[in-house]
Amino acid sequence: MLDKDIIAQFGFSQIKNVTSLSTGLINNSFAIECNDGNDILLQQINTSIFLHPENIQSNYELIFNHFNNIGSYQLPRIIKTIDGQNLLRHNGATWRCFEYMQNTYSPLTAHTPEEAYIVAKCFGKFSADLSTIEKNKLHYVLPGFHNLSLRFEQFESALSNTTKQRKVNVEDLIDLAYANHKYVKWFKSITQKPDQYPLHILHQDCKIANILFFHDNPTKLCPIDLDTTQPGLFFSDIGDMVRSMVPNISENDTDIDSMELRIDFYEAIKSGYMESMSDYLTKEELNDIDLSGNIIIYMQALRFLTDFLNGDIYYKTSYSGQNKDRAKNQFKLLQLLQTYQQKVKAKITID
Repeated sequence: MLDKDIIAQFGFSQIKNVTSLSTGLINNSFAIECNDGNDILLQQINTSIFLHPENIQSNYELIFNHFNNIGSYQLPRIIKTIDGQNLLRHNGATWRCFEYMQNTYSPLTAHTPEEAYIVAKCFGKFSADLSTIEKNKLHYVLPGFHNLSLRFEQFESALSNTTKQRKVNVEDLIDLAYANHKYVKWFKSITQKPDQYPLHILHQDCKIANILFFHDNPTKLCPIDLDTTQPGLFFSDIGDMVRSMVPNISENDTDIDSMELRIDFYEAIKSGYMESMSDYLTKEELNDIDLSGNIIIYMQALRFLTDFLNGDIYYKTSYSGQNKDRAKNQFKLLQLLQTYQQKVKAKITID
């Protein structure tokens, strides 16, 4: 039950309805319908993951103001507390509030290649429009978030410290983690070439659920959930879109034998993203663009597997072993993508 005093601290007392939004794996979110028509989105920030929530809010305000200044996306407005703060700390929890954008919706999955295309174009434009912000003005809210070397180190640490029972339970997935270590070697190599592989300001959680669609204008989109926005490498956003929109089933689906790649979605994502971002990428990045999905899928498989080995302490789970199933799902997706790339002789620059 949501404490009404929390809502009141943001200046709202006449509440008509509260709906829990359960799509996120990290924060707890609530859509709140108010009697005066000023609907809001209330979020409890997971401070075990986001250690400095004030930095998230600072980044958001910087991006919000930048977009307003250049006439780009109109992001949801932060609603401050009655004493003018952009965060509320209440009984050990940290809360924030946004205006609820009227006449909008966020799909959970892409239903057509056309949707995948405009989403990819939107996320690409997001980064392109942020290219003029000085990168050092943004806080690194999650240092090493898409650092594949770090994720592999965390996996090996979890493997060394897990219980025998958990280790035996995922031996096949551990083998797959090591079998694809070539991606870690590639990642290490590009981090030594900052001129060819520079940092870009990226969203870094590019799924269709983080896009607002407007009912009255199907081509008008707005990116949301900017918590992970920070400087990163070129593969992050397009790779995450390949991971989240190309398979026909979600990362939580356990029927992995039914998993297929939606190749038309794959091509639509590349086309849409390149339309917005091709002028901002180096020739080396463009040459390696087909690796993006492999890197992010492998990284996410490692993260789910690591969390399982650690005792399921990071991601929300609804049943025992869910992170193991998620890791299995992602390794299956990686295998399907690798098979497709071999079939079409995609430009993959690592062995």
